[in-house]
Amino acid sequence: MLRLHPFALLVSLILPARLHGQKTPDRPPIDLSPPPSEERPSKADPLSGSIFGYWAVPVGAFHHNEDGGGGLGFQGGYAFDRARHVALRLEGGFLAYGYVSRNIDVPEYDEFGSYLGNTSVSYAARQHLMYSLDIGPEVTALRGTVRPYGFATAGLSYFESKVNVRPPQYNGDDAVDRTVFSAGNFAWSTGLGLRIGSHDARSGLFDVGIRFRRNARAHYANDRALSSLSGGPLVVSPFYGSANIVTIYAGAWVGPRRRH
Repeated sequence: MLRLHPFALLVSLILPARLHGQKTPDRPPIDLSPPPSEERPSKADPLSGSIFGYWAVPVGAFHHNEDGGGGLGFQGGYAFDRARHVALRLEGGFLAYGYVSRNIDVPEYDEFGSYLGNTSVSYAARQHLMYSLDIGPEVTALRGTVRPYGFATAGLSYFESKVNVRPPQYNGDDAVDRTVFSAGNFAWSTGLGLRIGSHDARSGLFDVGIRFRRNARAHYANDRALSSLSGGPLVVSPFYGSANIVTIYAGAWVGPRRRH
């Protein structure tokens, strides 16, 4: 028993030193903050839209009867697939062409009705409009800073011709115009374009493209279709046939929201 006392004493001195040398491994900090909330899908995520201006050039038979003109269009889309590459495109717009203006000297009066003299004002003698409404598929790329796309649509074109029947009588007076002809027809179109901008389509991109519009069986009137004899009533002899146009357009496009 006396021999065990030195051994027990030695063990009692060595064991705490060894235990002190063994360090408890570090534990990672516990994050008690709530997990980030997931972004919920919205019904507006597949939607896209654009507004653009364009210049139209008549082609074919329409080129022999009419000049070009400018217009404004609006477009909306709804993406069907999860990647937002395929959408249903709905758009409308109008084109003003064949504009003929005239100048006339008319009296000018102040706010008290006193005559100030004559001044020259301009008014539209004749103007022609084409309204359009189309629907069809669109395929677009949604990655990169330059994103090509293409579309094909079908819809309606509506031609309208107006003629001035009373010019302004004094400065500030509005001219009186009258619609002398209007008609609608079936149409289809196809186009290609580029959308240029940031990586997030939702933040807006620059949209530029070219489009061909086919009006195969159109009734329309222009300057050559309007005539009058010896100051009599206006005679309208509308044209019938193709009224095809090529348009170059540019505008701004807001794309659908992509899910990651």
